[in-house]
Amino acid sequence: MAWGNFVLDSGFDGNGVLVTKFRVVKLTAAEQVGQATAITDVAIGVAQFGATVAEQAKDKGVAVRLMGVSETEAAGAIAVGQQCTLETTGRVSALVGASGKRIVGICVGHPSTNAGDRIAMLFLPGLGLA
Repeated sequence: MAWGNFVLDSGFDGNGVLVTKFRVVKLTAAEQVGQATAITDVAIGVAQFGATVAEQAKDKGVAVRLMGVSETEAAGAIAVGQQCTLETTGRVSALVGASGKRIVGICVGHPSTNAGDRIAMLFLPGLGLA
């Protein structure tokens, strides 16, 4: 599967921790990004490529899809049309009631059935908490 339709991508420095491809990232100190680690993190986008700590030490940046459709790693089953919420791993899950999780987008293609599957998600910042 190769999904993607960017409206806005940008490069950022990593914050010295592993960033996994197709997982949600957040802004950290000093205009850097790091992988989302809490269900309430304010998401800035989806990492388009991974960056190890060693690669970041050699000035490899992190490409982030700030707006548009991106492949995104799912934490479980997500159907097309379902809203997606943030997990502590940077993966996304299907919106289920009032969970207190950050809503980060909508699955627009290639639904998932298992953790680790990749969906096509329209990343929509600022949707609030479930």
